[in-house]
Amino acid sequence: MRSARVRLSGAILALLLAPTGLRAEPAPSDSSAAPVTAPTPIAQPAEWETLSTGLPEEYRANPIVNLRYNRVDGPALTLGLDVRNEVAPLPLLRAQGTYAYSRERLLAEFGADVPIGRHRRVTLGGSAYRRTASEDAWIVGETENTIFAFLSRKDYRDYYEAEGFEGHLSVEPGRDAGFSAGGHLEDHRRLDVTTRVAVWGVDDLFRENPDIDEGEEGLVWGAVRVGPAKIPAKGGSRVEVRYERAGAPIERDFDYGRIRVQGNIRHRLAPGQGFRARAIAASTRSGALPAQKVWDLGGIGTLRGEPFKSQSGDQFYLVNAEYSYLFRKNLHALAFVDWGTAFYGKDDWKESRPSLDGGIGIRIAEGPAMVTLARNLQKSDAPFLVGVRLGGSWE
Repeated sequence: MRSARVRLSGAILALLLAPTGLRAEPAPSDSSAAPVTAPTPIAQPAEWETLSTGLPEEYRANPIVNLRYNRVDGPALTLGLDVRNEVAPLPLLRAQGTYAYSRERLLAEFGADVPIGRHRRVTLGGSAYRRTASEDAWIVGETENTIFAFLSRKDYRDYYEAEGFEGHLSVEPGRDAGFSAGGHLEDHRRLDVTTRVAVWGVDDLFRENPDIDEGEEGLVWGAVRVGPAKIPAKGGSRVEVRYERAGAPIERDFDYGRIRVQGNIRHRLAPGQGFRARAIAASTRSGALPAQKVWDLGGIGTLRGEPFKSQSGDQFYLVNAEYSYLFRKNLHALAFVDWGTAFYGKDDWKESRPSLDGGIGIRIAEGPAMVTLARNLQKSDAPFLVGVRLGGSWE
């Protein structure tokens, strides 16, 4: 009797659904069994539909905002965008423009750095630009120089305008090694000083920007690094060698070849005590350096007991050594020695007369902010020179 009622119920249900075009599933012979329901399919968007959501998740577009101040640009505001990958250390694409109040032309740069390979150890890049260039970045960083220029009318960099394009290739097989090569083709133009404003300063005007040798430079270069790109606080060492050749194979207005070798070491002697040193030697091996490429020593970041940029040449060597002692929380007492000179003539190393400076200072924490007192140790009547650092580092 029970099975007859089940069959009758199924027939009635089929009759009711027939006009709608729906199809009834036959009732199970055993009413205790649960009905089987097909899962609802999940809709997958087509690939083209994902374009409306922007870049893939691992890429991000980031704003570029920078403000600098110096004696040739005045206040200069940079705005732009770069596209970065969460894994790659460099932006894949970047575009920026700079309005410099004291310049007649806008500055701009468009570039790319594309990682190659699964492990992203090879990067190929290039850029086209019109920029304010300086050979003094190794002495004073841009942010630190901006603070000094605006607050005290002290601009420690020299400048020229560079317009052109460049390409480069870098290989990072590991943390302790790096190889890179590249080249550029750019026009060099002189820049005049028109900036006047500063919060405070001993001098009424900024110093003049030196003359340069104007022209077009075609240059190729190669560099090798052994050691980490940045030495950790616990200690380590690094050696870098860079060679530049202007002229053949890209023959333009300048012809020279020069090499620069730099070694850095940092060592923790004991809790609260540290030692660090830097040695640099550079030589122009062929041709003649244009005026804007000459090396300068003296004062901030180099020979701290000498007047600012008191020595110049197409050759130089420099050694800085420093001992630090933590005498109070976040305050280090310093004792340091600087030794070196700059001169002309690659065959005059033995005849060069290096300066020997020494001094003491105080540094805040592990950062670069410090105050120093230094003098030339070879002259009994040499004055003591006070130095202030707000940024920059040997490492």
